[in-house]
Amino acid sequence: FLLYLVTGTTWADSCAGRCGAGLDSSMTCQCNTNCATYGDCCSDYYALCTQQTCSGRCNAALDNTKPCQCNSACVNFGDCCPDYQSLCVGGGGGTPDVTCDISCLANQLWDNDINRVQVWEYEINHQGQTTTSSTSDQAAQSLFTYLQEENVFLKPTYSTFLALLDNYTPSTSVAESQDAAEWIEIDAFLDAILATDVMNHLYNFLVEHGHVTDATSYREVIKELWFNLYARSSSGPINSSGFEHVLVGETSSKVSGFHNWIQFYLEEKKGAINYQGWVSRSQPLNIVAARFTWNGLSKAKGSFFVGVSPEFDIAIYTACALTKPNSSCSFTMAGTSLTIQTYDVAHKSGLQVATAYPNI
Repeated sequence: FLLYLVTGTTWADSCAGRCGAGLDSSMTCQCNTNCATYGDCCSDYYALCTQQTCSGRCNAALDNTKPCQCNSACVNFGDCCPDYQSLCVGGGGGTPDVTCDISCLANQLWDNDINRVQVWEYEINHQGQTTTSSTSDQAAQSLFTYLQEENVFLKPTYSTFLALLDNYTPSTSVAESQDAAEWIEIDAFLDAILATDVMNHLYNFLVEHGHVTDATSYREVIKELWFNLYARSSSGPINSSGFEHVLVGETSSKVSGFHNWIQFYLEEKKGAINYQGWVSRSQPLNIVAARFTWNGLSKAKGSFFVGVSPEFDIAIYTACALTKPNSSCSFTMAGTSLTIQTYDVAHKSGLQVATAYPNI
């Protein structure tokens, strides 16, 4: 019985004896070529089922007989093996020859986002492609067709995220305030996300690059970037925050911000969103730039990661806001080139998130 428990758990998390096998939903991870697309490969898939591994090759010179490389140059050329960051930079496979750059961090965040929604827990219908300049009226349609809310929304980082969404008034003409009860909800969300591996990797990165010094300063930086209120214009009311703009969305004569899939799903479920098709997409990272209306107001192009955890959004946008403020933050993640655009609030001292989104 004990042997069954040990070996059963190992098989469920490993590709040993499973290379090329079809989808098996009873397993926690998969071992076929589709797993790279859906992001559910077992951790040893590349080592056991392909030659795409840095095991025993960290810092080795270019080898054109191999499908991927394992030295610092691979970051610039975009041909690193999938486990390069974890084996050769993150420790365990050789002496690191470079510090962890933004691509290194991005892969750590992606690989450790264990709260990311699994492919069998949701379903989306991208519908047809559209353009940002389209003026035709379209019948109401939905991007999301299915989500296992009972599996997803009970996780601590999701449940505490959901509790924050009704704390904000989308209209930028209305002043915002945060009472003691709302700060309690913010602190609960911070407690939940800061306990994750995703945010621990961000912490180590920010310490290494001199943006924070300890856990206390780290928490304060996250609060200032995302939750402390500010005015969107130098002469306007205190009406916004990074969290509200990016993850909830705001309105004036049109929709601004709104770069989070959870809020999109919930507002679409309520009937407040009319999804009008996709402007651009990025696979296998599952990023959608959508055209839609929210409560009758238009958004010509709003991009967001689909299925990632709340902590992932906070982490990747924070890293780019601090290291590449007011500019394009380009990196390679899961073998895909990506750019995040961030802007600071120019009229307020220090750094805040005015906006942040995948620029696809």
